[in-house]
Amino acid sequence: MRKLIALITQILGTSLLFALSLNPTPYGARISYEPAEGSIYTDIYIDNGFIARLEGGNSYEIKGLESDREYLLSVAYRDGENNDIDAEFATFTTANWTGEYAWYNNTDKDNGGMVRELRLRVETVHDETYGQYNQIFFEENGTEYRLFPLFNLGESVTWVDYDDESVQAVCYRLNAERFNKSLIDPSSWLLTAMEVSPTSCISYVDTKAIGITIGCTTSFNFFIDENGVRHISFLITGPSILKSFFFYSPNGESEDGAFILTDTAAFKG
Repeated sequence: MRKLIALITQILGTSLLFALSLNPTPYGARISYEPAEGSIYTDIYIDNGFIARLEGGNSYEIKGLESDREYLLSVAYRDGENNDIDAEFATFTTANWTGEYAWYNNTDKDNGGMVRELRLRVETVHDETYGQYNQIFFEENGTEYRLFPLFNLGESVTWVDYDDESVQAVCYRLNAERFNKSLIDPSSWLLTAMEVSPTSCISYVDTKAIGITIGCTTSFNFFIDENGVRHISFLITGPSILKSFFFYSPNGESEDGAFILTDTAAFKG
């Protein structure tokens, strides 16, 4: 089947579009189609590689692709005997997560006025060593800080004093002050690990306070809703004692208390 699709593509090119439509996403595309008359199976290919066989239906979401990359989509319609009836082709370029995202507090609970809104700026990065991931920034008093990665990927790090004046320490402290709802400040902290993927950024940090070391995880997960709007889920997790220190989203948009930030372009209509 793959050889057949490749042969048809070479002969006809990729300009044939009958009833196929698609909307690129940062990790693939959402496609809709009208199966050819008499077909039983709809086979989906990306760059001539088999993705899925569908029986019935007229839509499918392709996932797991890289952002900012051109792909060839092939859709083959086949009967119950696996004979080819028709095929459609399209080239498309995936989107990315670059942009600005915001969360607005819909309640009167705001951690003493510290969390009325959250704003993040994202840049999708294509790194030869670490692959594709997203850098995350926030602005405070006219200065932009890189929240993720806090240190350069692969950089050696050590314990950082809470009151240190390095860029990383200031960035950490600004966020600790914003989300810490206790009267206890950390004394020092250590970034122990980071994980990156095209749709997530995760930091693992050990924090010392009042003689206790607590490990916590900060996760940024990127997703698209049913309307195609981009979002970021931001959540800090750790041992149960952490819940008494950390301010979670009061909006109730997530069962785990995550802050769900929305692409600001969606607010502009």
